[in-house]
This record gives sequence, C-alpha cells and structure tokens, in this order.
Amino acid sequence: MKSTIKGSLAALLSLLLIIAGANAQNKIGIDLAGIRNMHSHINGLNVSAFYHFSEKIVGGVEVNRFFPSDRKKGTEDITLSAWDIDFNFHYLIPIHHNWKFYPVTGISHTSEKEVAREFNEKLYERFWSFNTGAGMLWEVGHWSPHIEYVYTWGHINQQFLLAGLSYEIEWGNKKHHGKE
Repeated sequence: MKSTIKGSLAALLSLLLIIAGANAQNKIGIDLAGIRNMHSHINGLNVSAFYHFSEKIVGGVEVNRFFPSDRKKGTEDITLSAWDIDFNFHYLIPIHHNWKFYPVTGISHTSEKEVAREFNEKLYERFWSFNTGAGMLWEVGHWSPHIEYVYTWGHINQQFLLAGLSYEIEWGNKKHHGKE
C-alpha cells in the first residue's frame, strides 16, 4: 500500500508539473494556522507551503504538530501527541470578489504517541490516510485568512478543523488575469 501511495503521488506531481509548467504563477504561499483534531480532541499548529501551479491549481506540503494532551483512556491516564505530514492539492474556485472556495485532496502520514503516565509506557502508531475536504479563503493583497475542514480516510478516520493566515510571495515575470 505504501509503494502504491508513493507511486501515485509521484505520478500526480509529475503530471501537474508538466501540465502547469506553461501556466505557472511564479507564486508560493506560506501558511501558519491553528488546527484541531476533532477525533482525538487535541490542538496543534499547522505550517505549510503551497506552490501555485496555475491560477486555480495549488499543491504543497503541510506539517501538523499536535501538542501533548492529557486524557483518560478507560481507567488509565494518558498523554497523547502526534505529527502529521500532508501532501495536499487545492482547486481554487472564485465565489465573489476576493472570496474563494477550494476542495482539498491529498495524502497524509501520521505518527501518534500515547504515553501511559502511571507506568511511563509508550505506544507509537504510524499510518497513511487519504485526505478530502474543503476550505474558504479571502484574498487581501498578499495575505489570505482561511478556514478549512479535512476528513482523513485510513487506519483511523479523523476530522480536522483549521484556521490560519497565508502570505503569498511572487517572483519573476508573471501574467495575471491576462495582463503583463
């Protein structure tokens, strides 16, 4: 399964680079957001970078750090934390003026750590998931506040809610809306 996911991702990235090469926007977005895992009820920080393959197709890598959170698991006191690395694509759909809606698709790799506090026993769980969801952003110059919902399908189905701020960096000669 891992080699299939890696092969599919490599093929998709290669295809997007070939197709979007002529339409590349010479733009990258850097994001910082708060994220909530609604399945495990833990909060975290999302840091990501997205390349604009075209005016509508955006793809990138996201790193999520879910901070240690104390909870009960049955009668046991545990501390749960996690790391996620996501490879996601967005398709930007203009809604009204600077508002855009986007579906989310991609894959993620999760590494969870559960510590039983009484005996300091550690349990690690690592797994792959497919990501689907949607988001909305509002462009204000180079800044874009955004909110996103993602559902992951895999070993553990999970839901995430993310809210953050992006900054877009542009370089080189670019065409924007048909103008030079």
